[in-house]
Amino acid sequence: MVDARTFLEALDRKAKMFAPTARAAFEANPGLCSWVLNPLARWAQDAYGERAFDDAARGYARYCLGVAKSQQIYEQAGKYTLQALPDVISEVYQDEGYMVPYMWAAILIYGFWPSMINHIALYRDEFVKALPANARVMELACGHGVLSLLAAEERADIRLEGLDISPPAVAVAHRLLAASGHASRVKFEVKDALSVEQKCAGGEYQGIIAAMLAEHLEDPKPLFRATSHHLAKDGLVFFSTAIESAQRDHIYEFNQESQALKLAEDAGLRVTRLVSDASAPLSGARFLPRAVAMILRRR
Repeated sequence: MVDARTFLEALDRKAKMFAPTARAAFEANPGLCSWVLNPLARWAQDAYGERAFDDAARGYARYCLGVAKSQQIYEQAGKYTLQALPDVISEVYQDEGYMVPYMWAAILIYGFWPSMINHIALYRDEFVKALPANARVMELACGHGVLSLLAAEERADIRLEGLDISPPAVAVAHRLLAASGHASRVKFEVKDALSVEQKCAGGEYQGIIAAMLAEHLEDPKPLFRATSHHLAKDGLVFFSTAIESAQRDHIYEFNQESQALKLAEDAGLRVTRLVSDASAPLSGARFLPRAVAMILRRR
């Protein structure tokens, strides 16, 4: 029987440098981490076979090393070293060799990075469980689709639609979806999340997920406007982003949590809960990488 610890065992084999920190994060938060990783382990094995765990561990190691390198460059340059969005799309989001390992890592950080674990508590307890009955939910930039699948696992009454610009990412989402048993209530589509039609009256979604998306955009304002437009009066938004955290495809640089909060308020949304957690600070560093997550409602 595979479960969360199957991923930890794979890290011991294929990502030894990062295994102790991941194990410590898991042991400190076994319930939350298992909520994410136990179903994922089942879906991964059914979708990809036993090799999924070693592949995920290798992707996680590659991701962590890339983050460390990007943060070092950020410290030296004093700002994000921007790559044009069209180049990011072609060299990152449409490159299967890059995106599939990236997707595994983007899943595992929720269970293994201390700065992300409180996001899961907020997502599960104050978004998924708090959604209105029979809610219709849209996930913008769904990537691997696991957040939508976890919501479907938790709530048998809701329906979810996930959009992402990356064909390789959506291919991963489709394989996990087929293994999850939730295909009747969840669908994924290759589509630019910000091109979602806004000519309709709006207010059609009781839940919107925009997790770790804003930092990948040249300008996040349209994201908040689209979110506000499509959110129902009684709806909820789970929003998260990276603060002072450089990566190859991070384009928009947030330096304070208040910047994201103000963008939400300017778009007609109200922040009802906010968590922000930092990575371990480096001695002498001028930037403090952290991750912020918020629950938003209509004002």
